[in-house]
Amino acid sequence: MSTEKVIKNQAKDSLKNNWSVIIAAVLAVCVIMILINALLYGFGFFAKAIDTDTGLIKEGKKLIFSLAACTALTVAILLSPLMNGLYKMFCNTSLYNRTEISDLFYFFKGAKRYFKTLVINITLLFIFTVLSYGLDAYSYACYVLGASLKSGFSFDFNTLILIVFFIVSVIIKVVIYLLFVHYPLVAYSFNDSLPAAKYMFGYIGFSFRHYAKTVKLVFGFFGWIVLSCALVVPAFYTLPYLMTSMTTSAKWLFSLERNRGVI
Repeated sequence: MSTEKVIKNQAKDSLKNNWSVIIAAVLAVCVIMILINALLYGFGFFAKAIDTDTGLIKEGKKLIFSLAACTALTVAILLSPLMNGLYKMFCNTSLYNRTEISDLFYFFKGAKRYFKTLVINITLLFIFTVLSYGLDAYSYACYVLGASLKSGFSFDFNTLILIVFFIVSVIIKVVIYLLFVHYPLVAYSFNDSLPAAKYMFGYIGFSFRHYAKTVKLVFGFFGWIVLSCALVVPAFYTLPYLMTSMTTSAKWLFSLERNRGVI
């Protein structure tokens, strides 16, 4: 039996008595994210900043909508420890075979822990955003071709090129996440006692060393991910299963490197 299969089986066993609480937590976080986005665009329509025909921001309203977007982003960042709490739930499931809904709010307990979490989240978000923006092949293609997929689909060579570059950009963003964001957040959720700088920069080497193993594990969920993109319901099964598998893998990898004195 392959290592990936063993990890997935361990994740399934860990999730046996935790499905309902984890799905409830995932739903809660998704609802909050959707609500923030809905309030932003609700404000946009209320302020008549959005063209109802095209869905684009009106020229004279870009400043006010940008201010509203910054406010929404600030609210999302202030609530971002909920995402860390979700990671905490996956990690606790991997470690102890149990988790509680209270774990979702773990990083709100105490000012020191809360602000440390914000510093880590903002730094990792900045790294991810800068790298994603700089390596956004789709944006470069749109600039060169003077078109985008928002303009609508047509069966021509330019549209095909845009679709290919869009897929490439998505893959690049996933790679950036796995190399610079995933393991720092998982490590912080397993043990939040180390200095913030360790989580922000200290796991980059670890991510590169185990990148191939991580990709192999994620690729094993390819069918489920495709199904989740097409249907909503499987996503609430796939996400907990995938993330618990990834935290289970991280648990063993951290232990292995700790025993070797690498981390």
